Amino acid sequence: MTRREWLRLAALAPALGAAACHRKTLAGGQAAPAAGPQLREVAASAGLRFQHSAGPRTHALPEDMGSGLAWGDYDNDGYPDLYVVNQTGAWQGRVQGPGNRLFQNQRNGSFRDVTEEAGLELRHFGMGAAWGDYNNDGLLDLFVTGADGCRLYRNLGNGRFRDVTRESGVAHPGWSTSALWFDFDNDGWLDLYVCHYVRYPKNPASQSWAGASRQYGLEVPPQLNPQSFPAEPNRLLRNNRDGTFSEVARAAGVADPDGRSLVVTAADFNLDGRLDLYVGNDLSMNRFYLNRGGRFLDRSAQTWTAENKGTMGLAVADYDGDGDLDFYVSHWLGEGDSLYQNLWNETQRKQLAFTDAAAEVNLAYISLPMVGWGCGWLDYDNDGRLDLIVVNGSTLEESEHPERLRRQKSFLFHQGASGFDETAASAAPALTVPRVARGLALADYDRDGDLDAAVNCNRGALLLLRSDGAERRNWLQLELRGRRGHASAIGARARVYGGGKVWMQQAGCQGSYLSQHDLPLHFGLGDTLPEKIEIAWPGGRRQTIHHPPVRQRLRIEED
Repeated sequence: MTRREWLRLAALAPALGAAACHRKTLAGGQAAPAAGPQLREVAASAGLRFQHSAGPRTHALPEDMGSGLAWGDYDNDGYPDLYVVNQTGAWQGRVQGPGNRLFQNQRNGSFRDVTEEAGLELRHFGMGAAWGDYNNDGLLDLFVTGADGCRLYRNLGNGRFRDVTRESGVAHPGWSTSALWFDFDNDGWLDLYVCHYVRYPKNPASQSWAGASRQYGLEVPPQLNPQSFPAEPNRLLRNNRDGTFSEVARAAGVADPDGRSLVVTAADFNLDGRLDLYVGNDLSMNRFYLNRGGRFLDRSAQTWTAENKGTMGLAVADYDGDGDLDFYVSHWLGEGDSLYQNLWNETQRKQLAFTDAAAEVNLAYISLPMVGWGCGWLDYDNDGRLDLIVVNGSTLEESEHPERLRRQKSFLFHQGASGFDETAASAAPALTVPRVARGLALADYDRDGDLDAAVNCNRGALLLLRSDGAERRNWLQLELRGRRGHASAIGARARVYGGGKVWMQQAGCQGSYLSQHDLPLHFGLGDTLPEKIEIAWPGGRRQTIHHPPVRQRLRIEED
């Protein structure tokens, strides 16, 4: 029996899968804490003092949805800096708190707030952020989204930025959520995909509503229900290579006018050298767009990835080590998260299709009581298998304190030989503290050989989870630099070979929610020594590095 046939058979036996999953979850969740790598909360001691939002909650939908954060080395010193998005007060109310913040990495484990001197003091109703070198000058520029419009900042190279929103042609007054830099037409210049959510009124109290709905025993007012508002089409901004952009989403087939979009990722799911798009929507159908050389085909139904749930987070990786990219989707309460396992290589590259393997590997039922947001794949113990971090936080109010949202614990899933076990209690105790978490972004901020995590919490303090202990095992980090196109090499695929195993990752495709992970690729190798690295650069060129050193970050320039 082939794996694909077995997966289909397993899908017909949900009761058996549920029982097995339940037993495994209990076994993993109740295990005694064990010595090993730890993710420790160190935000305050590292100088990351940040509190999300200010003023009273007025029960407006934008207040509950944000915000995110983004890692990026804007000053090119080899250490990732952190941009954190904020909401400065109640929806359409007066400014009551600080705006977004830029924290510069001091290369000693600490950060310094350089927001004002960088010219990035933006006070708005912020959602997300994404770094990308749109003008190919070797410096990361910054795009910021919000419920009250977006901004594009050009990096001037002297530690300062300039607002070029209007002159670049990216201005839009609507509610933008996640944004993604990628080169959809392979011309060597980064384009920009911007998710838009709903057309939300400036004054919700002035609207006439059809009435409240009830969800899980609670009355949800219509101004908090996304279905009360029309969807806003997404934008694909093609880089004109002169500092400006042209909107081509409808012509390219990716406007998704009916989707209430919250998250997007671009990855080469069929390994043809072109970046495909997956758009996660809230209470409307998710979309899978196959790239056919600058135009896209909607293949949501054909790839078995069309789902109509509340989708907030995405995380892309080859989690099963079979040479193609899979992706995880975090969902709303009672829906259970999904893990779309790519069957491209199983079908001998004849049909691009996915199967939801979440129940089989222990990720579906444990997530049913949660509202999942930012997520990311990481090998937190460097044992050679990808693990998964997911942050949670409800959008339902506390029954006795309606001014507050319900807090929830977050997840750290460790991948073993037969699936995933939830290990936050033993490996990341800070994640077991209930919070209203939203954005998550990964980076090795202290350059010690393991991945750390930053978490932005709605109306809460910023978290920095520093990884300790995993650097003792073998690992490899790749900083890829393109020469024929954009220097950040977004879309490049790297394969690491050693001990009869192959690890594969693609630059810039991970995902999350309103957030961006740092670009260098991190490979945990366990006890294996790498034998060679193969790079497939955007545009098709290939490069091989034999016998690379281990436990180092390698800067690899396109040959």
